[in-house]
Order: sequence, then C-alpha cells, then structure tokens
Amino acid sequence: MIKAISTPNIALIKYWGNRSNELRIPAADSLSMTLDQPSVEVTVDHADQFSVRSFEEDNTERQLTKSELSRIEQHLALTKLFFTRLEMQNAIPASIKVEIHSHIPASIGLASSAAVFSALAEAYAGLAADTRPISRKEISMIARLGSGSASRSVYGGFAAMVVRNDEAYAEQIADENHWKLHDVIIIPSRTPKEVGSTEGHALAHTSPLFQKRLDAIPRRQQECIDAILTKNFEKLQNVAEEDALDMHNVMQTSVPALTYLNDETYRILDEVDELRTDEHLEVLYTMDAGPTVHLICTEAALPKIRAYAAKQSGCHVFEAGVGKGSHLI
Repeated sequence: MIKAISTPNIALIKYWGNRSNELRIPAADSLSMTLDQPSVEVTVDHADQFSVRSFEEDNTERQLTKSELSRIEQHLALTKLFFTRLEMQNAIPASIKVEIHSHIPASIGLASSAAVFSALAEAYAGLAADTRPISRKEISMIARLGSGSASRSVYGGFAAMVVRNDEAYAEQIADENHWKLHDVIIIPSRTPKEVGSTEGHALAHTSPLFQKRLDAIPRRQQECIDAILTKNFEKLQNVAEEDALDMHNVMQTSVPALTYLNDETYRILDEVDELRTDEHLEVLYTMDAGPTVHLICTEAALPKIRAYAAKQSGCHVFEAGVGKGSHLI
C-alpha cells in the first residue's frame, strides 16, 4: 500500500488550451505557486479489480460520477502506457484500488484535480519504485496525463510547465522557502460552473484571440520567472494580471462564449485596485476558470488584505501559503 499527499496550485501564467486533449499536452507554457493547503491524500494498493472510493473532509463517502471514475481509470491506463514506454511494463499491478481523502471544500475555486492527480502520480511512482526510482520530471508527466495543472503541483514553491514539441513536464523555478507569499481566496459564488476546465480547454482554439495569447506567453513566462527569482512584486503583479485578464478575454470570445467571472468578481477587482493604490500594498489578483478571486500578497500586506476579505458579505474566504508539493507519507 502506498499513500501520497498533495495540494492545489494557483497559476500566475495560465494554462488554457491543449495541443493534445487526450494526453493533456498544453498549447503553451504556464507557471504557478503551489499552495500549502488544503490537501488531498491518496492511497493505492493491489486489488483483484479496479475500484475508487472518495471521502470528504468529514470522512463521509462521496459517490463519484461516471465521468470522474472514467477519468481516473483512463489516467491509470495512460500511466501504464507511460511505464511501458520506459520498459517498465510490470511497474503497476494489473488492477488497483484507490482511496481519495479530500480536505478541499466543495466549490471554493481551487483546482482539486491538480491535487488529486499529482497525489495519484506520486503514489503510482511509489508503486513503481521497486522497479526503478522515478524522477520528479517523470512524476510530473504522469500527473499531467490526468490534469495539466497537476504537473506543477508535483513541485513545491514555484513551478513552470515546459512544453517542447510533443513533450510537456514541470520544472521547479524556486522552492517553498524562496519567497513567503500568501493567497487570500475570496469566493463570491459556490455554484458549480456549467462548463468545466476540461471542456473549456477544447474550446480555446475557437477564440480569435487565442493565437495572439500563444504568441505572448513566452515573454510573459520569462517575465514571471524573472520576477520570482528577483522577488520583484511589481513585475509579478503586472505580468500575472495581464495574463489572467487575457485568458478570460479568450474564454469570453470562444464559441460558445465562456463567462466565468461575475459582477462580484469585477467589484472585488476594482476595490482591490483602489485599496492597493491608497495603502501602497503589494497585492495582485488572479482568477482561474470561475468567479473566485485569488489575492496573492506579501507578508507585509497580509493583515490589510485579510481584513478586506473578512468584510466581504456573502463571500466565503480561504487562505493558503506556499507549499512543498506532492510527496509520499
């Protein structure tokens, strides 16, 4: 029996659109900060037949949908194929049972799939370790087969997704001790989104703005890396916000249009912009595929950002720091 744990990440340069939907090879590079909470624990073990059980934070069992079960089973099949190409055909048992214990509250705007599939990749690598050690790069590639964003949660601190021809994997830019940033998460709505990220990725190419986005990613990616390595918050703020708004412009001009942000999102953005100007605070905003606003700030700015978030009527608030990525437990 192998047990692994992982957490979500928040992208600073967003992943949107694929070269290959089946293998989740992204259309462009991306970059994220791994969070230190909430976590997902995954246990895998030999079994007579494939099965998956999922449990919520209070240990009540959640019935997975047919689509969710299929996605996990497909990920296992792709993982076995990955090991076969490494001449490790027997690294994974013919059948396994999977148990998932999630501490991620439902619909809070954190990508639980990134935590689940990075933890699964870590566990599968643990099973295969008797054959030969599996590298972090290889674990990130296994994670990507289940969720593109999961590839980056394999690493602590700050990680970049690197796309080279038909290969895609994550690399660590800086570890979790490099820069103590915080993510104050404001959730205006916990209504499940009508179109999930997997379906949304497939629509990215229908936007007339998508190619322009792809052309801009290499510059943004390098600017983001430079900002992190030099701890230049102003530079990080400028490029992260530029990229987030650009991704949502692509979403909104896709066919059909995807509108993930709502009036509350825009209100929060305007107020944060005013707050940081008045108070000279180092805080940036970013949004994934949903109305949730992530306010990433420095230690010095945290008390005022935390106080602002607490005043948001009707919104749920969650807080995380920089985490250390997936690992065995």
